[in-house]
Amino acid sequence: MRRNLAVSTVLSTIILSSVLLVIVGIASFAANNAVNAQIENAQFDQAKNVLLSLTQVVKKVMFTPQSSGYVRSSFWNTIPQFVETGENLTVTIVDDDKNWAYHVPANIIKIKGGRYVGVLTPANLLGNDSLLLTDASSSLGRVKAFQSDGAWTSLDYLRVRCVYIGTSNYFNGISYERFNVVEITIVNFTFGVFEPGNQVFITVQNLGITALPSIQVSDNFTLHVSLTSGGVSANCTLTKLGGETGKPVLINLIFVNIEISMLKGG
Repeated sequence: MRRNLAVSTVLSTIILSSVLLVIVGIASFAANNAVNAQIENAQFDQAKNVLLSLTQVVKKVMFTPQSSGYVRSSFWNTIPQFVETGENLTVTIVDDDKNWAYHVPANIIKIKGGRYVGVLTPANLLGNDSLLLTDASSSLGRVKAFQSDGAWTSLDYLRVRCVYIGTSNYFNGISYERFNVVEITIVNFTFGVFEPGNQVFITVQNLGITALPSIQVSDNFTLHVSLTSGGVSANCTLTKLGGETGKPVLINLIFVNIEISMLKGG
């Protein structure tokens, strides 16, 4: 009887120890996952802030040719990518039977979060989904967070600003004539060196501003903005811009050439 009791005590001790080990293991695993999730979410938030900071640097150098700036960052559990989509952002000006078309590459910077990060609802952190902006205050850059086989944050300049400047007198070769003046600004967003690492400098350089000769059109012109893939487009007319009908229009097109590079840093 005593022997059976001793065996039962030993077995109970072994079972209890095993259960405790399992509980400790599960708790340790859960704790590690919780810590990793916190770290990865913090780094994903940092990635969002990096892209938001980049837009501020682009804004700062936008109209100063050959100027530059940078953002310093680290990537431990996030993966940066420079994505050349192969698409184009196309701007077309249509006036009666004439049209002018201009194209810039649809390039995007993307950063993927760690496996413990998720984005429940896609959201624009800066800018909007429109391809066409008709005011001077909205951001040409868009930073968003979304879920697509993992959590992502991205930066693109897939939009065009078209604003009505007012009216001005111009010499038409015979006499002075009053014109509506419309200005279109397009960011040609391109990539330079890409050297990802744990510690990096992301540089922004204004390679120059290309101002095309003014285009003279009638007051019933249409501006059309679209992506190569189709499905998303936007249109604008002089009436929508608030211009004066009955007067011809001069359209000034400005291309701001911005190059982004990523360089390893210490």
